[in-house]
Formats: sequence, C-alpha cells, structure tokens
Amino acid sequence: MTGTVRLRPPDAGQALATVGLTAGRITALVDEGKAHGPRYLVGSLASGFGNARSDVDVHVLVDGLEQPVGSRLHHVGDTTVDVELFPAQWPAREVARLSGVPVADLPFGRVALDPAVRGSQRRWLCRWVHAVPLDAGTGVLFSEEEVRALLPAIVRQALDRALVDAAVALLADRATREGADGWTAQASGYLWNRAARGVLEVHCRAAGDVTTGEKWLPARVRRLGLPLPDPGPPADGGAGLLARLAWTPSGVLEAVRVRPAEGLRRADLAGRGFLVNRHDRLFTEWLEAEGPLARVLGEHSPGRLLDAFRRAQLDLVADPDVVRGRLQP
Repeated sequence: MTGTVRLRPPDAGQALATVGLTAGRITALVDEGKAHGPRYLVGSLASGFGNARSDVDVHVLVDGLEQPVGSRLHHVGDTTVDVELFPAQWPAREVARLSGVPVADLPFGRVALDPAVRGSQRRWLCRWVHAVPLDAGTGVLFSEEEVRALLPAIVRQALDRALVDAAVALLADRATREGADGWTAQASGYLWNRAARGVLEVHCRAAGDVTTGEKWLPARVRRLGLPLPDPGPPADGGAGLLARLAWTPSGVLEAVRVRPAEGLRRADLAGRGFLVNRHDRLFTEWLEAEGPLARVLGEHSPGRLLDAFRRAQLDLVADPDVVRGRLQP
C-alpha cells in the first residue's frame, strides 16, 4: 500500500447528532467564551467514530495567540464539551515545516527520514487532519495536498514507537525462554500484542487514518480492511510482524538504544547514595547501561534489562541515525 486514503469526514451536524447536539448549540457555547476564529469539531466524532457517551472536542484557531489555551470544559446535559484555543498560524506553519522533511517510500506508505513530530504535536496534528468545520463557509483545515505533506512525519512518530514496543517484546521473548523471574508466556504475549498494535497504528496512519485514541484502533483497522496479526507470541520470533514494517528482529535490536531514564537524579540520605527515578522512587541498587540494545543485551540479561525499564532506571528510544540509515533507499 503506497497511496493514502483521504477519509471523508462526517458533516458536523451528523457527527454531533450522535450525542444529541447540534452545530448551532456548540458554536453558541463557544461564543459565550468569547473565542473568536475558525471553529472545528475534532476527535472521535470528527473521525466518524464515537457514541452517545462521547465528549465533544472543539479547537478554535485564534489570531494573535502565541501558545495554546485549554482545556475549557463545558457541560451540556450529560455531554462534556472540551474547547481548546490554538494560534491561527500553527496549521500553515506545520505544513511549511513538515513539507521540507525528506521521506522514504516503503511498501506500506511514505515515512519521514527524520523524526519531526513530538508526542504533544502529534495529538493536535492528528486531530486537525480529520477536523470538521463547525461554521458554514469555513473550509477544511488541511487540503488533500497538505495532508500528504503532513502524513510522513506523523507516520514516523508511530514507527519509532512501534520499534520500541517491538524491542520490549523481543526482550520479553528472550526472558521467557531463559526462565527469568516474573516473565511468562502470558507476559510475553501481552507485549507482543502491544507491538502488533503499534504495527497497525503505523499502517493506519500511512493510509491516512490518524485518529487519536488507542481504543479506536480496532475500528480503524476494520474500516481500512487491514489484516490482523495473530494474538500472542509469534512462532517466528516476530519476523512476520516486523516484516510488515520492512524491518527484522535483528534490525530492531540495532535501531533501538538504551539510555539512562529521563528524570533520574542522585540523592544522599543519611550518608547513603540513592538513585531517584522520575516517579520519585528510591533505589539502593540499579543498572547503568547505554548504547544499541543489541550490544547492551550482550552485557546484561533480558530479564535484568526489563526490570530496569520497568523501574524507570533505563529508557528505550529509537536511534534517529540508525532508523534513517535503514529507511533510505
């Protein structure tokens, strides 16, 4: 699959009818907050999902605003309406910025060669791809050409995350085979299922469906007609699943790096040294490691590494240089 599908968003009135509201009622609510600018319905309702219990998410693009303002929560009966304000120049700025990012064409779609979208950016960019105008006369937020410029960077963010999820599953596989304490086939199966969801997320985004919210992934997969991986640990060690990303298990272990976890600090208490993680948990013993996972795995057991990740002593990240090297034609 090399092309993308521009999913036709529902009409705002049609989408809001799912929760028993109208576009007029929502715009009147936004007007009460004196938020001036183009208003868009975003989130699950704008993406063609949602149900009677869904929240209504609205983004307003405001001239002169330099930073986002949100969330402003309102309630209409039992329905929560979440209004966020964003700088009006941000959509055009992101199109200009991401249009210049080089891309690679892979069997499942186009992927940015460099990471260009952080997690916080991904949230609103994905919502804007499927944004539905609330006001008559307001056009779509992004044209089809602009969506094509944005997608590779959004796909890359999902790819990096999928590689990390796959690396954890590969470690769990090894830990299970070695009989490491606390690691069972059930735990390994859970992590492989997470890795499979990551692979499906990459394919959904590459196809043009960038709906946020993990709970909607099964519905997105069905809508796009994507094949589902078998649940549980794969018999081939993950080779078939990773091939759907044009990767191999050994390639993942080389592309994912181990590094000290974010937020670590040292503390001395009563003459003793401690490591404090980002959750303010103290350790008298910890693991120090850094470098490609393939190399670090030769120095430490998979069970010991997994414990260090679980305790936020170490982090796993996709190495941008290695990933770029493998993506380039």
